[in-house]
Amino acid sequence: MEKFRILYFISGILFLAVSAAGGSWWELVAGEASKPVLYVGLSPFEFRVELLGARAVNPSPLMNAFFTSERLLALLGSATVIIGSLLPGKPWSRRLLNLRPLTMPVFFGILTIALTTVLATFVQSFAPSVAQALPNLAEALTPYSGKYLTINLYPFTGVNGSVKISTESRFTVQFWTALVSGVFCLAGWVLGGKKDLSQALPPQPEPSGAPNKVENPSSLPAQEREAIRVKVETQLASVRGIKNP
Repeated sequence: MEKFRILYFISGILFLAVSAAGGSWWELVAGEASKPVLYVGLSPFEFRVELLGARAVNPSPLMNAFFTSERLLALLGSATVIIGSLLPGKPWSRRLLNLRPLTMPVFFGILTIALTTVLATFVQSFAPSVAQALPNLAEALTPYSGKYLTINLYPFTGVNGSVKISTESRFTVQFWTALVSGVFCLAGWVLGGKKDLSQALPPQPEPSGAPNKVENPSSLPAQEREAIRVKVETQLASVRGIKNP
């Protein structure tokens, strides 16, 4: 099996496992990790919001349909990558080697960071009272940037003071596993492209100063071999005549 197909196979197996297992790719935990006050989990396949351990938000049927379609596409994409990597003798197998294990985690990571930034900006612009009550909301939402969410008590109680709740915004093991599968997929794509390029290039011409190759007389047709034999015998006879006048 070619090296690029091995890389595609590893990528397909990892991405298939992540797609089948499910779970959040990014999560926000407020409070203790074992018993969080607020938990928000997001992935291409689900969206969960829990308050004190109870489900607080139920996705709409449209969102559930979207998440289901994304999971099916991920399963199909990883399955076709595995099948394509295991059939090197089939000319159509290269068409099955897609980049979904790479594109899905990369786009998810970019969109998650963008959404957390946009949400904090939206709150500051359109909900100033919430922004006043949660002054470091943007930092708390950004992955790996903050450890506490500060809540000002004045907007709620009229008393100057604040409370800090431990928070953690992070990408989960599922996301990093999917990203690793994308790295293998990218490496397989690069190696496969190099192989196609080397096969498409014309053979390099021999240098002008290189000696001409001498063909094996046994590989020539019978008539040409006979003509060469007669020519050689004629030259030998003429040489002997010169030596013995």
